[in-house]
Amino acid sequence: MKSKFKLTTAAAMLGLMVLAGGAQAQDKPREVLTGGHSVSAPQENRIYVMDSVFMHLTESRVHVYDYTNGKFLGMVPTAFNGHVQVSNDGKKIYTMTTYHERITRGKRSDVVEVWDADKLTFEKEISLPPKRVQGLNYDGLFRQTTDGKFIVLQNASPATSIGIVDVAKGDYVEDVTAAAGCWSVIPQPNRPRSFMTICGDGGLLTINLGEDGKVASQSRSKQMFSVKDDPIFIAPALDKDKAHFVSYYGNVYSADFSGDEVKVDGPWSLLSDEDKAKNWVPGGYNLVGLHRASGRMYVFMHPDGKEGTHKFPAAEIWVMDTKTKQRVARIPGRDALSMTIDQQRNLMLTLDGGNVNVYDISQPEPKLLRTIEGAAEASLQVQFHPVGGV
Repeated sequence: MKSKFKLTTAAAMLGLMVLAGGAQAQDKPREVLTGGHSVSAPQENRIYVMDSVFMHLTESRVHVYDYTNGKFLGMVPTAFNGHVQVSNDGKKIYTMTTYHERITRGKRSDVVEVWDADKLTFEKEISLPPKRVQGLNYDGLFRQTTDGKFIVLQNASPATSIGIVDVAKGDYVEDVTAAAGCWSVIPQPNRPRSFMTICGDGGLLTINLGEDGKVASQSRSKQMFSVKDDPIFIAPALDKDKAHFVSYYGNVYSADFSGDEVKVDGPWSLLSDEDKAKNWVPGGYNLVGLHRASGRMYVFMHPDGKEGTHKFPAAEIWVMDTKTKQRVARIPGRDALSMTIDQQRNLMLTLDGGNVNVYDISQPEPKLLRTIEGAAEASLQVQFHPVGGV
């Protein structure tokens, strides 16, 4: 009886403590959420990490950070397998996503959403045909024209086409079916409404849009690469009037779009004889970038490459001079899978799926400035806030 009494007393005391704690918690003032606030860091400090949260893909989101100190600034939800870009003028965040009526099933609705880039508040949505690409976050699947008037996106149903969205009007303008058999969107920085796409015959299709967003003209280049013998990654190292593509086997092909029609050139190799002996090859997702002022191209590389390693993380980052076609530096890759370059501030971001590395690339050998740890659960895309044009 004595032991039972002690247990009963102890249970009663515990209950009183819980009640007391609850009363104290109720006495505390409740947090009041108010709207109208802006992100604390200036726009030029912001970066955007597109987190696919792969194991619960219906809850993808964009994380916003201050790259100068790693501070978390806010988040934009992007529902199922979202994609993101910031408007060229830096005022809006565009997302592309899918909603199902019952979260994982039911009627499908594809949309482009427009968010205020300072307040991270929703503004409007633009309906899409239910066939926008549902894939990993390659830069070339969701872009905008250089003048910022149109969003250009990849469709796959699985038949391929390219969708054109007029942002100001909030309309889906056209399905570019001429892009059937082609993949990805590469805006041409030297033209307001032109872009290229990589086609299944190894050539490039160029689409020029009119003021209304409809196809005004188009042209195809000659074959640039062998689809069978030397396939390329869709991510280009993009200059103002030239794009460099790397192949699975370490070759570089170039597309010059300074004239009326695209002229293709190459290949030249990233690899020395010693590199070839060790089977160094490129790997990753958004795996190349170009610093335009210096002509330096950055490529993720790994040794012992073979069939199926083309998405392996970077063992090293190689810095190539595109003018001399020589390697000028190599640094540890830190298992990076994607990168992006800021032209005005001589910066590079790399991403290993969760951590963001910030580099100074003002000199031939990149210098690691800081790492933002745990920036995402499962991310393959990181972007700077636009400053000074595209």
